[in-house]
Amino acid sequence: MAELYTTSGNVQKISHFLRSSSNNITVRPLPTHEASASNTDSTADSELVSSVSRHRSVYRSKLGPVDLLSTSVKPLVDALNPAINMSRVALGLCRNPPGWVRRIPYWKNITALPPATTVCEDEHGSVQNTSYFADALSLQDSTLSFSDVSQNVYTVLNSVLRRLAEGRTHVSADLSGGVDSTVISVLLAAQNIPFTAFHAGTDDKDNRDTQLAQKIAEHFTIDLIKLDSFTKSTAGFTIPDELRGFSEAPRAWHANLPHLTALVRSARERGSSIHCLGIGGDELFEPMPVQALLYFKQGEKMRAIKAISSVAAAARWPKVSTLRAAFSPETKQRELQRRLTRRGQNIPENIDAFSWFPNFTLPSWLSEEATEQVIELMRATPIPPEEEELDKYRFHIYGSLEFQGEVLRGMNEYFSETGLEFAAPYLEDDMIRSSLVYPGVLSGHGMSKPVILEAMKGTLPEFFYRDIYKSDYSFDLYQDYERSKENFLKMIGDSLLAELNLVDIDTVRTIANSPLGSSETLYDFERMTHMEVWLRENYV
Repeated sequence: MAELYTTSGNVQKISHFLRSSSNNITVRPLPTHEASASNTDSTADSELVSSVSRHRSVYRSKLGPVDLLSTSVKPLVDALNPAINMSRVALGLCRNPPGWVRRIPYWKNITALPPATTVCEDEHGSVQNTSYFADALSLQDSTLSFSDVSQNVYTVLNSVLRRLAEGRTHVSADLSGGVDSTVISVLLAAQNIPFTAFHAGTDDKDNRDTQLAQKIAEHFTIDLIKLDSFTKSTAGFTIPDELRGFSEAPRAWHANLPHLTALVRSARERGSSIHCLGIGGDELFEPMPVQALLYFKQGEKMRAIKAISSVAAAARWPKVSTLRAAFSPETKQRELQRRLTRRGQNIPENIDAFSWFPNFTLPSWLSEEATEQVIELMRATPIPPEEEELDKYRFHIYGSLEFQGEVLRGMNEYFSETGLEFAAPYLEDDMIRSSLVYPGVLSGHGMSKPVILEAMKGTLPEFFYRDIYKSDYSFDLYQDYERSKENFLKMIGDSLLAELNLVDIDTVRTIANSPLGSSETLYDFERMTHMEVWLRENYV
C-alpha cells in the first residue's frame, strides 16, 4: 500500500481528506527528532533517508499549508494530481544533465530532497531536514596507506553484503566477468546462503567477458545461469508491446528491459529475493583524470602537473591543451552558461574530461521551444551551496553516483511486484564513505581499479588479475539500431515528442540518414525512445 508521511498533528486531517478522495494511501507520522537522534546509522529503516546516491529518496509537496513526504513520487501524484513538468521533460532529452536539476521530479509542485538527508519531526511539530552530505563525501585521511584504504574497503564491502543478505533464503547477483560484479559474486558465494550468479554476454568476438565469468564460476563452484546475449536482447529503439500505467521517471535502462525481465523470472524461480548489481564500482574505484587535481589540496603543484601529463600521454591527448583544461579557472556557473548557449557543440574529449559538466549538451535536434525551456529551468535552479563547494573529483563522482542511484530506483519501481529487490552494494553510503581517496594513495599502482583489486588479493585467483581489461558493449547497441532504424524513424514521426514540439523531426531524420559519427548519436536516439515510452505511459 502507498504511504505518505506528515507531522503527527496532521495525520488525521490528511487521512480524512484522502479517504474522501478515494485514494488508497496510508498516512503515517514522521519519525520524531528523539528517535532520529538516538540512531547513529544514517541509512536506518526507521528514518526517512535520501541516501548519497539517492537510490533511497524522499519527495516533498504540500497540501495547503501541510507538508507531505514520501519515499516515492507516486503517492504524491495520486494524492495531489499535479501536472507534468514539461520543462523537466525537455531537460531529460539532453545529454548528461547535472545532478541537482536532474533531481527535479517530472511533476510540478513536487521536490526531491537533496542527497544525504534525513527527515524527522522536530520538538515543535515541524519537518526537520538534516544533511550528512559533507561527511558522506569527505575524502579518506591523506596519511592512510594504499594497504590501509584497501583493507577498509574490503571490510566495509563485506559488511554491506552481509546486511543486504541478512534474513534471505537465496541471493543472486550479476557476474559479467568485469571487476565490480566479480568481486560481489565471489564475496556473496562465500557466505553461508544459497547463491546464483547470472551472466549475459555479447556476440562481439573481441569481448572476452563470458570466458572470464565462466572461469570464475568454475573456480569458486558458483551456480552460473547464462541468459541471452545482450546483442540479441537489447531493445533500445522500440516501444515495448505492453506499457505501464505510471513510472516516476523515464527508464534509462529501457534497452535492457528484455534482459532484466528474463533475469527476474529466472532469479525468482530459484528463490532469490535480492539481486546485487555492480553499478557504482566504476565511479568509486576507477582512477579519474580530475582526481589528479587533488594534489593542489596538498600543496603539490608539480606533482599535479606530472600526473595530468601522464594521463594525457596514456590517453593520447595533446599535452598542452590538456594541461590548460585541467588548470582552467572557469567556475561552475561560467561553464554552465557557456554550455547552455552552445547547443549541439562537441567538446574535445581531453577538455571535457577536466570540465565541471562533462558531456552535458543541449542536442541539435532539440526544438527551439524545448531549448528555451531547458535554459530557463537551468537558470531558475541554482547549484545548491553544498554542491557548489565540491572539488571537481567529488563533483564528478557524486553526479555519476546519483545517476546510478536513479537507475537502481527505477528498476525497483518497475519490478516492485515481482518479489525481487535489486541492490547495488557500491551505492551504499558506507561504501562511498570508504572509497574516496587522494591520488597519492593510488600512486605507483597502475592496474585498473587498484583499490578494490588490492582488497581482493588472496581471494581472487591470479588468472583474474592477468585477464583484466575494459569491456565495451557498444557493439550490441549498434546491432540493435541497425535492425530497428526504420521502425525508430516511423515511431519518432508519430511520437508525442513531435506532437508536443519537443524535438525537431527534420533534424532527427537528417542525423539518422547520415553516417553515425559516434555512439553518442545512438545514446541520443535511445534517450528519445525511453522518453517517448514515459510520455505514453504518463501524459494525459
